Amino acid sequence: MTSYMSKLLTAFTVATLSLPLSAAAGTYTLTSPGTDQHAWVNGGQFEIGRFSLQSNVGDILGLNTSVTLMDQGWGGQDPTNGVYVGLFAGETALYTLHVAGANHAWKTDYYSLTSNPGDFAGINAALDNATWNAGVTVRMYSNAWDYLGWELHTRNVSLAMTSGVLPAVPEPSSYGMMLGGLTLLGAAAWRRQARTMS
Repeated sequence: MTSYMSKLLTAFTVATLSLPLSAAAGTYTLTSPGTDQHAWVNGGQFEIGRFSLQSNVGDILGLNTSVTLMDQGWGGQDPTNGVYVGLFAGETALYTLHVAGANHAWKTDYYSLTSNPGDFAGINAALDNATWNAGVTVRMYSNAWDYLGWELHTRNVSLAMTSGVLPAVPEPSSYGMMLGGLTLLGAAAWRRQARTMS
């Protein structure tokens, strides 16, 4: 292969490799057989589990939960009873997702972050602004109303989260510049070849 073709191939390879690629994603999972909360015994927030994030996480790309729960109480249902996933810096809540609501009968609730674009944008914006030296964690917890006769029970609790870096979308001008550069390299190689043949 001639040297100009070798250079052209090298330039094309470098240009292709410089295009943004998706970073390898990390996966976090959490499971629990369930929780039982009774008013005035262990009401309020009850942590199911947590995991710590490293400062190079980048973005939360996916978060899915499944929770079977029942809310027993007098009268109506309290909308704050249920299961939450929160992003915390130290003990400060940065963003909270309500992933399972209160039900007076056993019911399984599913939540998907990618199906909720507002939450997807909100939790990633909070992650971008997190104070990492405080320690950033994702916590799953239940919240039972602390009122006489009220109970909250969960079963088969699961949380799966993936993290990584959302690939930047290049501007059309970036592709135009790359194509222009390759065209110039090709034209120079063609002229050089035409000179050596004459």
